[in-house]
Amino acid sequence: MKTALASTLALLISGAIAPVAHAQADAQASDAQLAHAVRVAQARSGVGMSHMFVFAHSGQITLLGWVPEREHVARAEQSAMSVPGVTSVDNRLSPDGGSLNAH
Repeated sequence: MKTALASTLALLISGAIAPVAHAQADAQASDAQLAHAVRVAQARSGVGMSHMFVFAHSGQITLLGWVPEREHVARAEQSAMSVPGVTSVDNRLSPDGGSLNAH
């Protein structure tokens, strides 16, 4: 009887956990797809991306790194906001200022 109860309990718990794990995997895949779409939009708008990182989480985009020209900072934010599914952009980009070319 204890074995049957333990088996039933284990089955119920695993049934409750599996959808959550699947939903998290779907959310991570969606975040990765959104980050990719933002990178594509950046490239199409002419933003220098060799030193930029794009992170996505539930529609929120974080841009981090350096861009080659000051006007690329604003252009990067605008192109990210133009991507369907993006709800906000945290723009932490800085113009390079020549520091990367000095090495």
